[in-house]
Amino acid sequence: MAASEPTKSIRVQILGREYALRVQEDDEAHTRRIASSVDARMKEFNEAHPEQAELTTAVMTALTLAEELSLQREEHEEGTTALKEELDHLSQRLEEVIPAPAVPEEDEQDE
Repeated sequence: MAASEPTKSIRVQILGREYALRVQEDDEAHTRRIASSVDARMKEFNEAHPEQAELTTAVMTALTLAEELSLQREEHEEGTTALKEELDHLSQRLEEVIPAPAVPEEDEQDE
């Protein structure tokens, strides 16, 4: 967070607990959406496993979210690699079809 950007305090609720957060003003809505998503995921786990402690609920939710993020990153990387390969292939095809511009010889440049 850059020192020059205005910040504000907000409160969010996750699994029945209120948390005070300091966020950049432009990020408030985004932070609230994330907090709401985390809250929903923790409630989902808690409903499926009511015997588990709140800390276990938090850790299992964090692991699930981290796994999802990791899978998305892998998919993104695979997509980027495939796109680069396709661009290289298209570039080679263009080089085959479009002749390189002729480089004038030194004698022609003097004229």
